[in-house]
Amino acid sequence: MKKYIILILSLVLFSITSVAQDKTTQESEFIVSKDTTKNPILKELLIIRNLQEEAKEDRKKIKAKMEKQEAEQNEVPTNEYGAILQVEHNTRPHWYSDGWNLFGVLTFFLAIIAFAVSWGSYLYTKWSYKYTKDTYFAQIKTEDNTRKLSQEAQRHLLNELLRHLYRNFVITYTMRTKMKDIKYKGYPSEEHFEKLKIPMENIHLEAFYGEDEKFQFMHVLYLNLRNYNEEVEVALKHIIDPVIKKQTKDEDFDTLEFKVSFLTEKIIDTIYEVWGENAEYKNDMRKAMNLSLSGKTNATKNIDVPNSDKFSALTLDALKNTSYTRLYSESELEKVLEIFNHDVHEERKKNERGAWKVRMIKF
Repeated sequence: MKKYIILILSLVLFSITSVAQDKTTQESEFIVSKDTTKNPILKELLIIRNLQEEAKEDRKKIKAKMEKQEAEQNEVPTNEYGAILQVEHNTRPHWYSDGWNLFGVLTFFLAIIAFAVSWGSYLYTKWSYKYTKDTYFAQIKTEDNTRKLSQEAQRHLLNELLRHLYRNFVITYTMRTKMKDIKYKGYPSEEHFEKLKIPMENIHLEAFYGEDEKFQFMHVLYLNLRNYNEEVEVALKHIIDPVIKKQTKDEDFDTLEFKVSFLTEKIIDTIYEVWGENAEYKNDMRKAMNLSLSGKTNATKNIDVPNSDKFSALTLDALKNTSYTRLYSESELEKVLEIFNHDVHEERKKNERGAWKVRMIKF
């Protein structure tokens, strides 16, 4: 009987608890109060229910925040640029990231560099081909020009230099006599010294490439001719300087006159060493000299002036000390001497225009 009474009381208590719980749920109040009930079991149940509701509210807030973020990401752009970005975002591969974006940019620039290097290589190859081609044809042209100037032609050019040196002898001697006339108080115009210089383009060493011995003889002659040109320049600097003493200027004239004979002999020796010593080559040299000795100086048109014939003429003994003895006999040298002094006399005159053949400038 006692058991039944306890069971009935428990059912009544449970019914009362259920009504209280429904009332609390309807009013959305889950705050546990000391006054609600003094039953420890019920109190624990209420605390658990309260925690469940709080967790439920937290989940709702988190879900709402996630839905908001997703809505912002999927928001339709309001301008054209934004629409393009959105399309790009929507079509972006799943593996796309900022790292891949940087990789793409680097790849693009590397491609540009590779293209530039490739193009530069192409241009260099093209330029190299053109340079090689031009060099090749220039070499062929040079070889053709070299072949056009034979060694025989070079020998005739050396003969012409013999004529040039003879005229240098005449002009140098004439300048010296006119310097004496004005007692070294002036000097011959610079143009006359410039005309004394040897045209070095008349020496073609390339015609002797591959023939070492002949090349060596020609090269020695080339150096001697070049040195003569330098000595002409030094003599000019001294002679036009009023401070330089007369003795120094006389020594410069001695050097220039000696070098004419010295170079004439060097040319004769070189012709014999390179081409051989025979009567034909000697005769060719004499013919070249005779063109100058034959009076082809327009002497008939020169205007005589007072005292033009008053000068210290070259003597036969002085001429015998020159290299012309290699080309002329003693009796022939007398004729050469006569022509030489005549040519000096003509150079001391004026030309048909009334200008001095050798113009002097006073200090």
